[in-house]
Amino acid sequence: MRLRTLACLSLIGGACALAASGFPRRIGLTASQADVSLPGDLLLPGANVVVDRGVAIDAPASVVWDVLGRAFEPEDESTIVDVEEEDHVLMRVAAPGAPAGAPASGTCVIALLPLSPSRTLLHIRERHEASGRELALVWAGVTAESLSSLSMLRDIRETCVGGLADA
Repeated sequence: MRLRTLACLSLIGGACALAASGFPRRIGLTASQADVSLPGDLLLPGANVVVDRGVAIDAPASVVWDVLGRAFEPEDESTIVDVEEEDHVLMRVAAPGAPAGAPASGTCVIALLPLSPSRTLLHIRERHEASGRELALVWAGVTAESLSSLSMLRDIRETCVGGLADA
């Protein structure tokens, strides 16, 4: 009985710790960093699924922009809404887990926010509007993608910092 109680209390404690950290709504960002206004926020003002992912990178925005340019090539250029060099890319995206070719129902912005002249915050915000069963599916999709998003951000950080070390 004690082992079962300990296991239950550990699960409850872990769930509370995850909720306190902001997961799955935000990963790698403080609450105040996630609260900033980003390009595209007004394109979907009624979004009820908003997730923020971020990582601080010890490199200037120009280096991070170059790495992003080599890492990402959109499948369809028509999904790009706005690009501001060394600042942001705003795209229309389908809901997570949607079948290939599904219409874009949300937005995603990849923004570079300078923390200092040699340090940049890479901030990715995804916004979707959904209701009913679709809302639960979208939340499940963004939650499932959380670990791969975090891994991708870390890979970008390592590439940016490694590129500076090689130079």
